[in-house]
Amino acid sequence: MSRKSRIILIVVLVAVVAGALFLLNWKSKGAGASGANLVQERTKPKEITIRNVTRELLSYTLVPYGSEEKPVEKKLPAGAIDRVPASQTMLINYKKYGRDVSYSLYPGKPYSFRYDLAGQIDIWAGSHGREDAEDLAPFVPTPPAVVAKMLEMTKTDKDAIVYDIGCGDGRIVITAARKYGAHGVGIDIDPERIKECRVNARIAGVEKLVTFLQEDATKADLSRATIVTLYLLPESNELLRPKFDKELRPGTLVVSHNYVVPGWEHKEVDSATVTDPEGTEHSIFLYKK
Repeated sequence: MSRKSRIILIVVLVAVVAGALFLLNWKSKGAGASGANLVQERTKPKEITIRNVTRELLSYTLVPYGSEEKPVEKKLPAGAIDRVPASQTMLINYKKYGRDVSYSLYPGKPYSFRYDLAGQIDIWAGSHGREDAEDLAPFVPTPPAVVAKMLEMTKTDKDAIVYDIGCGDGRIVITAARKYGAHGVGIDIDPERIKECRVNARIAGVEKLVTFLQEDATKADLSRATIVTLYLLPESNELLRPKFDKELRPGTLVVSHNYVVPGWEHKEVDSATVTDPEGTEHSIFLYKK
């Protein structure tokens, strides 16, 4: 190979190597930008909502989980909602039984401060965080044994029209339909719960006997009910009592899991206690309009 040919070959090789390095560098930068966008998208803050459904002004602190930052001190008036943008788990600290307790809050999830069975303030998952609708209770499924006892106490049969307020996964009205042939209406404000209800009704083969409505129960029409089932909270039962007084027909039965209907003591006709497989006792209160 001549000297001139060798020089041309060297020049070509240098050009090829330079081009390859430029292309590699460009792709690396592009991938870096794309990766940054992906990370940014993944870490885009979601909203945590904290609702105060107690009758008290509450104090608490919030800090990202595992962070050494100074916790942010907060106060939440009764009935108010704190909306917290968060791209990671947050740690909330508050007082219960006079002691500091902590709880993890997850991005995109709703929570609420409520009274527990002992009257102490605690935080629960499940508040829908909406300002245009009452939040009656977090979603806590009723044990099958309690469902069975509630339907037994109300003497549910094929002529019954069972309305379940805060129907969750639909188990009460579905059981009433499957076991007794009753018609049922489940009401829940959470669209995911309503979807779950409809799937469960289809699996149980009772779609023609039950209806599920996604709406605010405080605005729902209850006038067709012959039986109303509840697993709410004392303040929610008290909130709904005037609605029961106004809309329910004489003779309608109202059966409540664990919590009384304040102001309806004179309408209580029966009560029972059921122990679930875990050994937890559940109270059931039966009222007649």
